Amino acid sequence: MISLKSIFNFRQQFKILTAAFILLLFNSGLRFIFGLMLIPIAEELSWGRSVLSFGVTTFMVVGALALPFYGRLFDKYGHRSILFVAVMISVGGLALISGIAKPWEFILFYGLLFAVGHAGFSTATVSIMTTRWFPTNTGMANSVAISGNGVGQLLMVGLSASLILEYGWRFSYQFLAIGTGLVLLPLIFFLVRTRQDPSESDKENWQEMERPHSIGGHSENSLASAVLSSQFICLFSLYAICGFQDFFVATHVTSFAIDNKMNTQLAGNMLALMGVAALGGVVSSGYLSDRYNPRLPTILCFGLRILLFVPLVFTSNPLVIFVLFLLYGFTFLVTAPLTVVFTRRIFGLSNFGTLVGTIHMIHHISGGLGAFVGGVVFDSTGTYEPVIIAMVVLSVLGLISVSLLRDNRLL
Repeated sequence: MISLKSIFNFRQQFKILTAAFILLLFNSGLRFIFGLMLIPIAEELSWGRSVLSFGVTTFMVVGALALPFYGRLFDKYGHRSILFVAVMISVGGLALISGIAKPWEFILFYGLLFAVGHAGFSTATVSIMTTRWFPTNTGMANSVAISGNGVGQLLMVGLSASLILEYGWRFSYQFLAIGTGLVLLPLIFFLVRTRQDPSESDKENWQEMERPHSIGGHSENSLASAVLSSQFICLFSLYAICGFQDFFVATHVTSFAIDNKMNTQLAGNMLALMGVAALGGVVSSGYLSDRYNPRLPTILCFGLRILLFVPLVFTSNPLVIFVLFLLYGFTFLVTAPLTVVFTRRIFGLSNFGTLVGTIHMIHHISGGLGAFVGGVVFDSTGTYEPVIIAMVVLSVLGLISVSLLRDNRLL
């Protein structure tokens, strides 16, 4: 017989998953739209791409440094209030970006203020919330939530492309600031709950997650031992590589396509459609992780990236570029739901929020570096080709990193 408590837990899990999906829809959309803004802002304000890329790097680094702190705040205070404040900060940052005229203003409002708020409802923090509510089927639950990233990329990039063409980039940021506040603040208030008591059927799963595991001869209850372990170093390398690749592509793919004679509208649509492809990738990732292990989808991700980046070195055909980056979109979010799976299965729930936040911090700092390097290389050489070649090498290194994850619980 189904108990009232089980029904309540199911209803609340559904609310949490809905909230997580919509939060990440906005979080991803607000991040990816900058790829559309880069050229209009650069042309209006006569800035080089390296200037704007440096702002993106600042955004990534500041957001990354905030993630471990958010992880600790989530561990200590719960979710609702922290998410609410983070969204408020983001809305303020977006509104102020619309009025920038000088590089330092862009760095302050986008790279600092918006970054701090944006990090608070990012994949890292939302996945912590989701994992707390789903001790079983963690990979699939996070995949469903993180699929909001792909939907956000599709809807908000498509919407922003139309807004920019019709009204300009400044109005677009104002519109997005208002819309974000009107949707997310009530959502957090009504749907998000901080924690649940595990049901009887889930207690064994929670006890298993909370039980200390031996890592390199040390208990993972020690945060220092966990961070210094070989397993964490492998995860460090894996997510650093993934971040560098993803944020180079997210920041520069539209400009790369336009430079190769692709129609501006089609280039914007390409970035949006990459979000659709990402949906298939993230759902497949969750299924394969729960059905087999999290290493399998990670290996497939980097293997596919090698096959996609190699031809990009040699082609300037807009149609080929469109197809290759559409396929790259499939890999965009593959590793995103696996962060919590890798972390939980290697380290348990001890220091869980802090460790997940630290891994995402690594991902974001490296992502900022990828965005910045892309701008510097283009301004110096007039082409992105050297970075594309580097992407092939990094994909190989990604395969090596995941192959070195040897903890028995991952096999």
